[in-house]
Amino acid sequence: MDADEAIRLRRSVRSYTDQPVSDKDIDAILRLALLAPTGGMAQAWSFIVVRDQELREAVAEIVIRGGAKYFETVRPAGPDVSPDEHAEWARGYAEQVLGNYRHVPVWIVGMVVPRHAFPDDQAEWERVADLVSVGFAMENLFVAARARGLGTVPTVFHWYAEDDFRALLDIPAEFEIPVITPLGYPTEFPVGLPPAMAAKRRPWRTLVHDDHWGNPRA
Repeated sequence: MDADEAIRLRRSVRSYTDQPVSDKDIDAILRLALLAPTGGMAQAWSFIVVRDQELREAVAEIVIRGGAKYFETVRPAGPDVSPDEHAEWARGYAEQVLGNYRHVPVWIVGMVVPRHAFPDDQAEWERVADLVSVGFAMENLFVAARARGLGTVPTVFHWYAEDDFRALLDIPAEFEIPVITPLGYPTEFPVGLPPAMAAKRRPWRTLVHDDHWGNPRA
């Protein structure tokens, strides 16, 4: 599978088998991830590869719990739904759509490891640059995984239980954890987008402006 096809066919996978992923594939994917561009060759990143069964299951529980808080927060309750009822719905929905994460054979945790190369008055610029670099690396990882028939999905639900997540994996407080992903063989790769998502997707020509802002292609 070439890069164009791997990019086109990459999907957010939320249902996995428990088939193990080989060390060879994990190492190859990580090496490709770490070929991503990084300003000044800072490489202000690190990955944690979580394969221990107890840790994998604990990560899954944190992600499912965090997902429930996310759904509770970003999907407002109906006018006749109490906060407790809405929270219960969110927990049930998280279990429905994320419960399979308990079978994921590998979790990859992307972290910012600051190098403090910028002057103090440019520290926020450096932080943004480091976050972007981790994003580049994770996108490499997603495409490399898809080329090998493996699924991923960028995940941020650990944000809602960050203290527990850090404690589980011994992550220092000064390291940011912008994104994690499951890695494994999908029960099937999704085809297309769910109708609600497809309705929200903007045509690419509306997002591309030529020469200056305000001149979109459509």
